[in-house]
Amino acid sequence: MMLDDPLGANGGGGMGADGDDGISGVDDRGRAISIEEAATMAAQKFEDELATPWAVKKEQVLRDYQVTSVRVKANFMKDEDNREEEKVLRVIDRTKARLEALEDKGSETPTLDITQKEYISQLTRYHEELQRAWKDGERVLSIKIVIKCTRLLADTSVPQFYPSVFIMVTEILDTFGELVYERILGKAEEDDEGNPPPLIKKGKDKGKRMSRLPPNWTVNDVNVNAKETCRNWFYKISSVRELLPRMYLEMCLLKCYRFLSINEYPQVLGRLASMSRGIGDPLVSVYCQCYLARCGNFVCHTETNYANTMAYDYMFGSKNYKSEDMKERLKRLGITLEEFLHLQSPAVEWIMKCVGRKANKTIFTTALKHYRDYCGNSMVLKHIIDCFDPKHYAPNAAAMVSLVKMADSSKVGMIGVFDTMAARFIQSPPPEGQRLLVLNEVWKVVTKCEDLKQYISCATAWLEVVLHHYSSMELGVLLRDVVKHLNAADADEIESYGFLEPLVKLLVHHCYDFNGMIFKSGELLQILDKFKESRKAEHCKELLDSFAKHSGETDDPVLINTLFEVSRTLHDSIDSLSPEGEQRHCSFLICGFIEKVNYGKDFERQLGTYVDCRAAFCNLDDVKEQLVLCVCKLAMQTLALMRGRHNKKTSAFVKGCLAFNHISIPSIEDRMKRLNLLVTCGWVGLKNQCLPQTDTFLKQAITIIPECQGKVDDMVSWVGSFCGLLVMVPGSPELGPFYLAKGLQKAIGAWSEESGEGAASAMKSLEKKVGKVKCVLSMIGVCSAWGQEKLPYSVYGVDSNDTLYGGTDAYMEELKGIVGGLLGEAVAEIEGLPEGGFKCELLIMLSDVLFVFFGGDTNAKKLIGKLVKKVEGGDVGAKQGKWLARLKRAIQGDQ
Repeated sequence: MMLDDPLGANGGGGMGADGDDGISGVDDRGRAISIEEAATMAAQKFEDELATPWAVKKEQVLRDYQVTSVRVKANFMKDEDNREEEKVLRVIDRTKARLEALEDKGSETPTLDITQKEYISQLTRYHEELQRAWKDGERVLSIKIVIKCTRLLADTSVPQFYPSVFIMVTEILDTFGELVYERILGKAEEDDEGNPPPLIKKGKDKGKRMSRLPPNWTVNDVNVNAKETCRNWFYKISSVRELLPRMYLEMCLLKCYRFLSINEYPQVLGRLASMSRGIGDPLVSVYCQCYLARCGNFVCHTETNYANTMAYDYMFGSKNYKSEDMKERLKRLGITLEEFLHLQSPAVEWIMKCVGRKANKTIFTTALKHYRDYCGNSMVLKHIIDCFDPKHYAPNAAAMVSLVKMADSSKVGMIGVFDTMAARFIQSPPPEGQRLLVLNEVWKVVTKCEDLKQYISCATAWLEVVLHHYSSMELGVLLRDVVKHLNAADADEIESYGFLEPLVKLLVHHCYDFNGMIFKSGELLQILDKFKESRKAEHCKELLDSFAKHSGETDDPVLINTLFEVSRTLHDSIDSLSPEGEQRHCSFLICGFIEKVNYGKDFERQLGTYVDCRAAFCNLDDVKEQLVLCVCKLAMQTLALMRGRHNKKTSAFVKGCLAFNHISIPSIEDRMKRLNLLVTCGWVGLKNQCLPQTDTFLKQAITIIPECQGKVDDMVSWVGSFCGLLVMVPGSPELGPFYLAKGLQKAIGAWSEESGEGAASAMKSLEKKVGKVKCVLSMIGVCSAWGQEKLPYSVYGVDSNDTLYGGTDAYMEELKGIVGGLLGEAVAEIEGLPEGGFKCELLIMLSDVLFVFFGGDTNAKKLIGKLVKKVEGGDVGAKQGKWLARLKRAIQGDQ
């Protein structure tokens, strides 16, 4: 028999086509991930949620359902672990004890109030007592403890605490079930004579017992002794008179049916589901069914008929919740119907998860029909929407929205149900023809929500649906409504909750969808303004990181301006006390934004952006360094555009770029960075034929050298680069061809010595002296290049010294004087060094330089010979010996 479609009864007719919000638009998606990927991710999330371990769920229940005090019977606080006392009592006159019990029959068991903490502590003691009794072989005492605990589940005098009691008691039941199962399994592993399996003597499992049962054993592999032991346990349970303890004990031992049969689980689960109908209290009943669903899903996850039955029974019983008897009962308990439904929610959710997993359309239709006919409250509807596959109801999404609006209120209001619905629509969206209708009808309700936390949660969920399945127009409407609610809210209310975090994370993740519409709309920045500075800075980092990963170069002025404001917010969150790593991270993110600003051939606009960035990010040296390099690149792009021939306008622009760098570099604190940037700018100035600017950069670099306290190797490397550039730089008509070289020589000579005492200071001083000699040797190489008729390399459009001075006698004489001074300085520094590896190394390096640059000169050869003899007479290490041998072979080959 075909069931009527419960959604079809509503159709979409109950919803007006003209939405108050006027949400409409065309599909213009430009998303970071495709709709198919979003559906796959949502489906996986759904499966993960269904597979949520009970441990996670129980922690949530214990956290959500708490009370200040609990009224219990006095004997609840009495420990059962009184075995020694019992042995003594056995000798007491049993008749006297029975008479005393009869005399006390009419009196009631006294009660007392205890705190929640005391209640939990007592249950924990029962748990420990159970394990201790089992270890000591007290099986009867173990059962008594478990029965005593399960009786607590019949007490609903403090309903607010019942879910937590259920969690704690079922933990004890789980332990008991596992102990019994392991005992029977141990029996099944024994041989016919009752001997356990032998121990493993080797490998990682050494010390453990071998298993006589195959990996996927069945009842046919179990010995008779284990089967009899298992039957005895079920016989013991069946003798328990009270229904609730008997059911809970059998449920916790469900796993043991594996020792008795193969296909008995469907019948057993169905029988227990039917037995649960005999529990009169609806709160006790639904949690008993919840435990059955949990245990049943563990032993036979493919069987769901029993869970379907329990779900239908629960919804059928819900029709009595509005009866006078129920109203009177709730009044005695001191709770409302909404609170009562809230107490049932965890149990209903778990049952619906078992029903909804892999359920077909028929099961969904039946469940929804039971909901409409008998139940009708929003709590149950929320769990139906959450636990069933959305493909069953998404085709009738409009009718589903109507069903939500008609639902009876509970602690889960319409906003909460719509929140859940949105999360499911990501996986399976409404049909194209219903999407705008659904969104309009939902938003009419959501926008009227006065609880900001609920509103933001629901808005976040629907924004994600819109991002995946709607257009930028709907997205804009929703964002403006969110900002409107935030602006109307109290600032303290916003700051006191973390409910904005998921919203911002969602917007950050999708901020470049729809061609960056979220970013460019301005609403995102308004939402960020609601955060405190520290959290706002963190979200700014996420935005810049997302931009770096998902976007290429851009010339969009709105996007650039928004990113600029985000970067400025991040920069302003940094001060001198911020950790160095934090400063580097922020600098890296801001530099990533700067690198992606590209206005094409509009170089002046590009330079203007760099000027704004320099003013905004003045406290981060790494950013200023990046700006200098970007401006250098801009100057070189201009040169390339003009094919090496500047006109008046482009020449002035390049000079403006160099002026920018001339102003920016001195503000960088690290002197070594300044030196490197000055050399780079000098090279850019030379390539662009801006000789005065080049001279300025190089002079500025020379003045910094005496103050540098960085690594010696870095300085030696920098001097080498500087000398390489110096080869091409023409001399000054006023100051001579070698004025920069002379200035460099003086600066190296004035390089500050290390002050202080001790071995470490002495070693640093020695390293600096060695570095000075290496710098002087680099300068000798420059002089060698200047002495050639034609320089080894030059710059187009720039007349270097070979053209300007052409090897004149005065030029050569002055050059020889400089070389002589450099050689004298190098020899003097080397002579002042202590004997050892450093000295030999520098002597060989000096000889090598002389041979390479001046090998044909007689005086140079004589000096080389003296230096080689001096090296041979010293303490030559293995490394220096190889250098010396190579040098001598080269000298002999030249001769």
